[in-house]
Amino acid sequence: MSEFGIVVAVGPEGVGDATLDFVAAEALRRGTGVELLHVIHALVAMPASIEQVQAIDVAITKVGREVLTAAALALRPRLGGRVPLNTEILTGPVVATLADHADFADLIVLERRDAGRLERMLTMSISARVAAHTHAPVVVVPRSWTGDLDPDLPVTVGADEPLEALHQVETAQDYAAASGRPMLVLHAAWLAEPYQGPVLASYPRTEWIADADRELATGLEKLAEQPGAKVDREVQWARPVDMLVEATRHSAVLVLNRRPGEHPLGGHLGQVTRTVLRHAECPVMVVDRT
Repeated sequence: MSEFGIVVAVGPEGVGDATLDFVAAEALRRGTGVELLHVIHALVAMPASIEQVQAIDVAITKVGREVLTAAALALRPRLGGRVPLNTEILTGPVVATLADHADFADLIVLERRDAGRLERMLTMSISARVAAHTHAPVVVVPRSWTGDLDPDLPVTVGADEPLEALHQVETAQDYAAASGRPMLVLHAAWLAEPYQGPVLASYPRTEWIADADRELATGLEKLAEQPGAKVDREVQWARPVDMLVEATRHSAVLVLNRRPGEHPLGGHLGQVTRTVLRHAECPVMVVDRT
C-alpha cells in the first residue's frame, strides 16, 4: 500500500478550499499521505512541427505545475506536517490514468465543477466515470460546497437493495464514528405511477413500506450485533433520485454504491447514482457493493 493513501485529482481550474478541508480531515483521520495528481490530456491532433509539440507541452505542463503548487501551498498548513504530501503530473487518458492510480490508494477525491449542459454532453463527467471504473472508494465534492460546520448532520447511506446494504453501511460507520456524526440509512420504496393503481389496490403502500423496512433491518442485522453500533434507518415512499438529492441538502456525506460488472477497471454506475452525483449539494462517496 502506498504511503499516499489519498489521491486528489487537481484539474486546470485548481481545487477549492472546502475540498481541501475535506481532504485534510480525511488524511489526518486515516493517518495517510496525500498525493495531488494532475493529468494532462494526450493531444488528439498533433501539430505539424516538433517545435510546436514542444512549445505546447511546455505550456500545458506549466499550467499543471501552477495548479499543483497552488493546491499544495493551500493544503500543507491544513496537514500541519503530520502526514506526507506529494504532487505529480501524468499524461494520458484522464479517467484511465486516475483509475490506475486508485489501485494504490485508499481513497480518491475529485471536485465536481458545475459545467454547462453542452459541455457535459460533449465531455461527460470525469468524476462519474472515475467513480464507475475503479474499485477504490471515490468521493466527489461539489465545487459549490462550502464545507459543513454542523456536527449533527448525519452520514447518510442510500441503500438501493436493502438486503445488500451492509458494505455501504460499514464504510459509512467508520466515517461517522471518526467524525462523531450520527448515521442514517435511507431506502426509497417506489413504483412508477402507471403501476401504482393496479398494484397498490392489493398491496397497500403502508405494507410495501413496512416490508421494505423489515428487509432493511435484516440487511443491517450483522452490523447491529457490533458493540456500540447505532444506525437509524428510514424508508420513504419517494422517487429514489429525488430522495437522495434532497438528502444531500441535510447530510455531511452521502454514501452510494457502484454496481458490479465485467469492466476491467471496475463496475458501473446506475442512472440514479449518476444523477445524484451531478446534483448533490454535499460530498458523495461511491463504494463497491460486495
